[in-house]
Amino acid sequence: CTAAATTSPASRTSRRWPAWAQSAATPEPPAQVQAQILELTDTALIARAWQTLFPDSALPYGEYQVLMPAGPKLSTGRAPSSTVYLLRNGTEAGHMDREAWETLAAASDQATGWAEAMEGPENQDVPLLWKAIDWTPETLLRWAEWPAGFSFAMGTEVSSVQSSKPQFQRNIDFAWNQKLFRHLLLGAELHRSQYGGGLTRLGETVADTLGGKLAGPNEADFWGDAFWWWSISAGVPGLKYTLSLANQPLPRYYWLETRASGAIRERKAGRVVSQWTGSTLESDGNLSHTLDARLGILRYQFHIDTDTYTMPIQTVGLNELPGLFGTWGAGLIFASDLIVTRLWVDIPDIGPTLGVPKNYPSRFRVAFLHVDLAYRNIRSFNLGISVRINVDNPIMNRPGA
Repeated sequence: CTAAATTSPASRTSRRWPAWAQSAATPEPPAQVQAQILELTDTALIARAWQTLFPDSALPYGEYQVLMPAGPKLSTGRAPSSTVYLLRNGTEAGHMDREAWETLAAASDQATGWAEAMEGPENQDVPLLWKAIDWTPETLLRWAEWPAGFSFAMGTEVSSVQSSKPQFQRNIDFAWNQKLFRHLLLGAELHRSQYGGGLTRLGETVADTLGGKLAGPNEADFWGDAFWWWSISAGVPGLKYTLSLANQPLPRYYWLETRASGAIRERKAGRVVSQWTGSTLESDGNLSHTLDARLGILRYQFHIDTDTYTMPIQTVGLNELPGLFGTWGAGLIFASDLIVTRLWVDIPDIGPTLGVPKNYPSRFRVAFLHVDLAYRNIRSFNLGISVRINVDNPIMNRPGA
């Protein structure tokens, strides 16, 4: 024991490590790489990594990183046990084989390589709008395409006009739009409009000028006779032209007129409406012209009728926006220096499908309550409430059907 206790450290070392082992040439250890934590900014790469780990789970929001532990330098002969960790907000979300990660990273669309893409500047975390949207010709064509099908609407409107009692109107609308030559759209519409109160009941003189078509102030019937009118249209992706018979006593945007009652009584042109200068409120055989444009949710309309208005009427807005109970839209109406706010909503907007016949199933789009409000001020607005039904069948999208 004494001898063992006095044994020098050199003796213990020589016993533990033989001389041949110390002098023998040892192989050079493989090159080591330091542990790395890289920020992920390539959204496509993040989605592929998450889908690999959790194929049945949606990608949650957050900041993602990848942790590469220290180990042998990657090569085709690396051990399959090498692991890469996916972090979300600094916390491990899952791990995968290093070879699987390299395969995912190699598929990155970044021309500079996945590592540089992951460590890019902060201003690349959120892509710019024109880079995030798919601007392919197919997408643009789909956004600009006009829908085909049959539609029906029935409703009532009330308008507030300065210096007059509220004006009421009942409408029934039918429309048929058919695709021809793949993208050419042809449409035909039939409308029924009936008026009551307000401007159409200013006095017996106004009623007489219409040949008794409108109810006079002393008549029991609030509603006058109905006016039937039509419109035809032709459209290509992005643009559509409509020709309409505009012979109604009150034109489409009559409620924009700032002095309607005076213009009707005195047969003078108003600030917006010039139609009431003749011997009657009607404008027999008059035609109006409308040009519509669309791209995705964007809408624009240019309406002109030189025999009815003193200026063109223009509208711009957004349509078919998703809402809590349906779809909605908003926009502006311009008539020279007059600007009116417009808002409309479909509640609820449902789309059942009828699978009969089997080869030509029809898709219905029903709005049991369509509300359309155009508001300038408390003395100049238009509020409409209607029921709308649209039917789309594959036959309506086939040339010659």
